[in-house]
Amino acid sequence: MVRRFVVIAVALALFAALVPSARAQDPGTGTVSLESDADLVRWGDAVRLSGEVSTGEEGAEIRILDQDDAVVAEAVTAAGGVYEASFVPRRNVILRAEWLTVQSPTVQVRVKPIVKVNLYHVELFGRALVTGNVQPGLPGQRVALKLRRNGRVVAKKTVAADDGRYFKARFRIRKPGSYTVRASADPTGLASAGKTSRKRRTSSLPSLGIGSSGAYVKRLEWRLRDLGYYLPRADSSFDEKTRDALLAFTKVQRSSRVGNVTAATWRRLASPVKAKPRVKSKFHIEIDQSRQVIFVVKNRKVKWILHTSTGKASTPTRDGVWKVYAKIAGYSPKRLYYPSFFDGGRAIHGWPDVPTYPASHGCSRVPMWAAQWIYGIAETGTTVRVYH
Repeated sequence: MVRRFVVIAVALALFAALVPSARAQDPGTGTVSLESDADLVRWGDAVRLSGEVSTGEEGAEIRILDQDDAVVAEAVTAAGGVYEASFVPRRNVILRAEWLTVQSPTVQVRVKPIVKVNLYHVELFGRALVTGNVQPGLPGQRVALKLRRNGRVVAKKTVAADDGRYFKARFRIRKPGSYTVRASADPTGLASAGKTSRKRRTSSLPSLGIGSSGAYVKRLEWRLRDLGYYLPRADSSFDEKTRDALLAFTKVQRSSRVGNVTAATWRRLASPVKAKPRVKSKFHIEIDQSRQVIFVVKNRKVKWILHTSTGKASTPTRDGVWKVYAKIAGYSPKRLYYPSFFDGGRAIHGWPDVPTYPASHGCSRVPMWAAQWIYGIAETGTTVRVYH
């Protein structure tokens, strides 16, 4: 009997020892929670996770899993059943804590890329440079760029990032002011993010005249061509062609008819008076005697503008509507260069001297370098409108 009692006592003791352990392994009606210290983190930053088991159990093993059931972190509860863990997410994740067979409500953590952007060389009529990078570098990554002038969007571009990370672009600067550029990335699997560059103001531009050369001359020529003032090309050399195009510009602006560039000229180039035709038609030529310019009108708009000098008071160019009726390729007997006749002996032709005022014997003089070009434009039958 004594031996049997001892066996029973030992069995009861073992059972009693096993009961608490069994309870620890079975959460019963217990729950586990999960919280994150941030729902949006930068790429490369760690997120701190915390929670507790409702039973207050110490030493419980907690696993943190993502939406693909991959374990991203593990923890063990401390006194009171609380726990902490951290990990560095590489994409947007939906997390849950798991304690034995119990799971917490989910927590979402989004990851935003790191975007860096810089803006350089902000000069009027130049091409500003934008550079930057995005972390992480991802295949096929594209970056959206918005150029702002005085806070207002004036241009947009979307560029592909080299190696999925580095990007570069250029923007034409058309007006003076304060500029910034905003770079935005929206990679697959990550949150969208953006960065704005530091403000850059357009720098002052130099005075220019015959004999000047270089990048600023090219900007001037590019702008004149962009506005329709005829120049064969922008070649960085301030020669008679550049001067004549500039004279035409000053005439249309009704400013001083000078062939050099000042600070006031740059300002007018940035916000010019736009030339408009007297009559809108598919194609014709207009000679504006008040402003001493020729307009080539195409598709109802002024396509090209050319410096001219019409008839002086004693031998005027007659206002009216005419048509080109005869042309000579080369010099006429009276030394008119590539003339296109529209009213008797009056013609549009090249001449060595084209002043800024009416000086001809009734014709419309144009610079020698532009004579063959306008000759090719003014085909026989072309309407020529002459007016003040």
